[in-house]
Amino acid sequence: MAARALSQTGAPSDSPASSPRDQDLWRPVVEGLQAAGFRPVSFEPLAGDVSARRYARLRLEGGEVFVVCAYPDDLADVASRFLAATELLNSVGVPLPGVERHSLGEPVWILLEDLGPRTIFDQWQGGGLGPAALDRCLTEAVALIGRIQLLSPGSVHALGSPPLDRDLLMTELDLTWERFLEPRGLVRDATLAGQVRAVCDVVCERLGSAAPVPCHRDFMVRNLMPRAPDREGTEPGIVVIDHQDLRLGPPHYDLASLLNDSLTLSAAQRRGYLEVLREDVEELALYNAAVAQRMLKIAGTFAHFAALGNDRHLPLIRPALRRFFDALDALPEGRELAPRLRREWAALAGEAPGQPA
Repeated sequence: MAARALSQTGAPSDSPASSPRDQDLWRPVVEGLQAAGFRPVSFEPLAGDVSARRYARLRLEGGEVFVVCAYPDDLADVASRFLAATELLNSVGVPLPGVERHSLGEPVWILLEDLGPRTIFDQWQGGGLGPAALDRCLTEAVALIGRIQLLSPGSVHALGSPPLDRDLLMTELDLTWERFLEPRGLVRDATLAGQVRAVCDVVCERLGSAAPVPCHRDFMVRNLMPRAPDREGTEPGIVVIDHQDLRLGPPHYDLASLLNDSLTLSAAQRRGYLEVLREDVEELALYNAAVAQRMLKIAGTFAHFAALGNDRHLPLIRPALRRFFDALDALPEGRELAPRLRREWAALAGEAPGQPA
């Protein structure tokens, strides 16, 4: 059978995610796939993040569908780190998208299993994931954090990503200061600014003083995908994506991300997943410090994304700030400051003055 001409989507008209220029961007990748023996007949560019990576869904001549991730040629080392992290995580049973084929030459691409268009977050936000199903996903995800931490620190360090230590944690908060707190006028008061700086220093010092463990780095529901069950009658499982930043970090950083980043759970719901900390005062303090750092960090990240033209995460800033207040309130170093921040940042956080989330 003669090869079909490549179309952008295989549909009568282009999807909103594609544009005529996409064909020029993707042509070298498509040619590379063809040279590797694949016969793509349609592709649909997918919404990505603000990184230099590009994603598209490819349909092959035989009907198979994959997602291809394309990297600029000068980021071959990043693609290589993704593959190395994949191998490490597979070794401890962390479910990841299958890697069908890859090329680290020019062009650089990785052909991945297609898990569909919706993350666990998308399903939960859209109402398609009820409380019981969400609980199953989160319970499984907590167990996967334990598997990630089975990796040897040396093997994770060898991947090359810098550890999430005190300096890097503080650098992230410095960026939030520049990108979010100062532009929004949240630290114009010199006394308040000094108090926020001091608390950030103590929080990062607390996290940096703990023995680091392997962590995903962005382990939250926007990086978890559903996978259909292997056999009829079994529950669907979850798959971890965006794992190329696997590195050493604070002990409960991944747990803090999972239960707080993008997801609005009640205090009672979160408490159920914190049993792994066994009510240890020091471990709970490390968890709350990780929540505080992560929530303030992502507020700056989402504001930065919006400044670059990707504003879809802006609605997540308010709940992130509310969780930041809650975490500070649970820490001895933040207990005095938290009520003032609730009052002075109340409008931006979307809560009534003095009211905890």
